[in-house]
Amino acid sequence: MIKLIASDMDGTLLNEKMEVSDRNIQAIKEAEKAGIEFLIATGRGLSEAKPFLKNHVHPGFITLNGAEVFNSNEKLISSNPISKTSQKGIVDCFNKYNVYFEVITDKGIFSNDREARVQNLANLLVKLNPRTSFKQALRDTQERVKMMPMNFVDNYDHLFQDDSYQIMKLIGFNEHQHRILAPLKKEISKNIKDVVVTSSSPNNVEVNSVNAQKGIALLQYAKNKNILPEEIMAIGDNLNDYSMIRDAGVGVAMANAIPAIKELAQVSTDSNINDGVAKIIEKTVADSQQQD
Repeated sequence: MIKLIASDMDGTLLNEKMEVSDRNIQAIKEAEKAGIEFLIATGRGLSEAKPFLKNHVHPGFITLNGAEVFNSNEKLISSNPISKTSQKGIVDCFNKYNVYFEVITDKGIFSNDREARVQNLANLLVKLNPRTSFKQALRDTQERVKMMPMNFVDNYDHLFQDDSYQIMKLIGFNEHQHRILAPLKKEISKNIKDVVVTSSSPNNVEVNSVNAQKGIALLQYAKNKNILPEEIMAIGDNLNDYSMIRDAGVGVAMANAIPAIKELAQVSTDSNINDGVAKIIEKTVADSQQQD
């Protein structure tokens, strides 16, 4: 019987408007009423992820791919930053391939290029939701950026030099998935041994501490609540979801998931634009009620 459901956000819980639908919200509430805990597991930071829920539900959060984990009261319960020795090597790789990147710290998210930030978020929106035109995505993104918690700086030097900052994740963006991002991922993975390299969309590269993975964080979160792996369901669509879908008792692939996730998961559900999360939650709740 499932006691804990963990869901990714982008391409999973969020629809084509980058919103959590009313049906998804209602399904989460029904799960909680049935005694099934719901947990967000995202590459986003807490300040980025929380506003999407609009205070309708208050789950725990695995954020930044597992670099930080918060309970339902938003208390930080684990932290896994990138080691100081690895930070320079990662940055050197991004610069070598001329890839724009952002720095996510324990004190917020930093960008050194507002235009690149908007452009890449618009591209992400189109990649995740092909029915959205770039022109519309650009308009939507420009409005969202105004509300997003982002610190714009001239350069990142002080973040890496000041020991009071912990670097939780580095994320790079580029439209050339095969020509630029693929060799970049390969080089980082080969040369820097204490990090894990994933993606949450075709146009990005996400680098975390090797201990900051959704699967590791999910199993530890469940263990602290005396929940067994076989009592966990994990839902996702992309590479940064791989470890939690692999490690959960029931792995669920969205209809819009990449092939590697579909092949790994035991169960599939509808797409993010068709309330796929709600549909698998509703089925899980119904199954649990039949077992009672």
